[in-house]
Amino acid sequence: MSLVNISHKSFAGLKDKVIVLTGGSNGIGAVVIAQLADVGAKVVFGDIKAPESAHNSASVTYVKTDVTAYESVLNLFKTAWSKYGRIDHAISNAGLVEIGQLFATGEDDANIEEPPPTMVLDVNLKGTLFFTRVAVHFLRKSLAAHKDAQKDASILLVSSVAGFGEFPGLFQYSASKHGVLGLFRSTRSFLLSTEGIRINTVLPNMTRTQMVSGVIALYESLGVPCNEPSDVSNTFLHALASDANGEAIYVSGTKTYEIEKKLDTVRSDWLGQGVYDELVAGQTALGGGGNWTKRKGGSKEDYDNGELKN
Repeated sequence: MSLVNISHKSFAGLKDKVIVLTGGSNGIGAVVIAQLADVGAKVVFGDIKAPESAHNSASVTYVKTDVTAYESVLNLFKTAWSKYGRIDHAISNAGLVEIGQLFATGEDDANIEEPPPTMVLDVNLKGTLFFTRVAVHFLRKSLAAHKDAQKDASILLVSSVAGFGEFPGLFQYSASKHGVLGLFRSTRSFLLSTEGIRINTVLPNMTRTQMVSGVIALYESLGVPCNEPSDVSNTFLHALASDANGEAIYVSGTKTYEIEKKLDTVRSDWLGQGVYDELVAGQTALGGGGNWTKRKGGSKEDYDNGELKN
């Protein structure tokens, strides 16, 4: 795990860049938008609810967006493209914390008949998947349209400390944030090599927002450092403004750490050489990802025909 040095001077490079973001009406996202506006970026953000107060900057545009609805995510990017004719960076920030009790103790027969709500999975994971797919399309389109002027494009995914640690009680939240980390890992080499698009992920520890206000005091009583939204926002802007790719950045208090690359170097020790060699062989077999899509049964048509169901 290596310490990440964040240079606020680098944020000036985001001036006039067009950035699409989800989840910006409150919490971390609202701080990110304000900080981006301060450095002169143009922001188009989506959220299910409009912000309580309008942003002072004319460079900030709100679009009502439900990240669980593909057409809504698509509309967000279309709005940004229609307004500016380019998109430089995309941040998938919309998220929910755990709702309800997935494994309620003493649950009776009547309750188990009802399926649990899956909104947390839908927003955090399906929403991120939709966002990333649409973002790749518009970033590719922007790089092609402005190949002489635009040299960089990136996607930032938001996972969590619960995306790599064990947090009993946060069942759907933890599963969804592990899923975001998995999406990041499967795209970090693929997108850069095929599209020239960088992708990174930020994994914050507990952050002071309204969603988690009830547990902040518990963390503090145990001496666990809690983030201010600005700590996380600084990390977001660093990921956009730098040339980083494939970085998983953990935010804890005022410190940030890259946690993925060290893991890559010790994976053979963790798994054992034999298992590690098998893992690498499987990765090699799939190449840059194209070998999977070309295999028989890799299309939606084959799934619809029942060839992928067993």
